[in-house]
Amino acid sequence: MAPDRSPNPPVSLRTFLAERYRAGTSRELARQEAEAIRVAAIELSAEGRPVTLIGSLLVPLDETVFSLFGAASSGDVAEIGERTNQPYDRISEGVPITRRASPSARERSSP
Repeated sequence: MAPDRSPNPPVSLRTFLAERYRAGTSRELARQEAEAIRVAAIELSAEGRPVTLIGSLLVPLDETVFSLFGAASSGDVAEIGERTNQPYDRISEGVPITRRASPSARERSSP
């Protein structure tokens, strides 16, 4: 088999949690901002810097939005914040922990 000679070798994505404190953020505004983040991630990925928005979570009582990303670096996540005029207050790398799904009723009842 010939070696992969693609100009852009696959990039290993790491997991990042981005926090943004936003006084008065409503659910609707948070949804709009998440959509802008999603679009910016697609654009940045098209430029050769793969970023995936995994999801976002609004914590209204803390006036905080958390966004979870797959990206090669925290700098790529920060770039998303800059492009959307939503700079992050903190970006932390996380370590994914997978949890085995609980057995289904059928699996529990089989001998």
